[in-house]
Amino acid sequence: MTASSRMEPGGVPQGKRGRAKRSDNIRLLRNLIQERELLPGERLGSEREIASLLGTTRADLRLALAALESTHEVIRRIGRGGGIIVSDSRLERNINTVESLPIIARRQGLVLQSEVHSAVIAPASQSDVRLLELDRYVQGGMQNIYDITRVRYVDGRPLSLETSHLPSDIFPSFLTKDLTTSFYARFASDYGIHPSVVDETLESIEASEQQARLLQVDGGTPLIRIRRIARTSDGRPFERATDVYIASRMRFTMHHSGYVRLSATSGSDASAEQMRRQQ
Repeated sequence: MTASSRMEPGGVPQGKRGRAKRSDNIRLLRNLIQERELLPGERLGSEREIASLLGTTRADLRLALAALESTHEVIRRIGRGGGIIVSDSRLERNINTVESLPIIARRQGLVLQSEVHSAVIAPASQSDVRLLELDRYVQGGMQNIYDITRVRYVDGRPLSLETSHLPSDIFPSFLTKDLTTSFYARFASDYGIHPSVVDETLESIEASEQQARLLQVDGGTPLIRIRRIARTSDGRPFERATDVYIASRMRFTMHHSGYVRLSATSGSDASAEQMRRQQ
């Protein structure tokens, strides 16, 4: 039986429920994905559309969708453009966005949790002073930063390792906050700080011994490293961060329209140059 054979109302056996019904709908959903040659990230449809196509009730469809969600074959995405999305269990992050990771995960029907590995206040290193421009903004006092490392989890499995260096003068008493929550949400609600400009570099690396231990992978496992400098609307850097993702659990996307900046020009801006100089 194929998905197309279920489009006729008379093709649905009357009274068929329970496990047999769920198994049948699971098979039909997989057939539908295969027949349409849908790729991860593409939309299968809304519950209403799919139920109508398969000739089943939305209640029965939800049982089948729940089973496919548990095996990471589909996700239910909320918001604009939402619906049932084909998945391969990877978290999808648009490189152009300044949204926090919890918001990105929530939009894809996933729950992201954070575990604090370490959180201290420390003297700024030379690279901190340079990249956070502390000589310009912090004068006549100690140039301290918050050094915070967190492990991020999705579905109870490690996804990424995040190390943040934050100027302590911008975020007084930050270490007393709940550090398992979104930093960007905390910056906005408690300090009125919002990202206006974000510069990031992305590169592939192999897991070091410490990274492998925290991410629960083998040493040498492929990782994706993103280095980030975030600035306020007045141009001050307020975050220097390094995110390290397990490559097999992530997908990065990018969209350009209209003017596209050249990948390398003689007039590269200072912030991009600073990012290349990170240690």
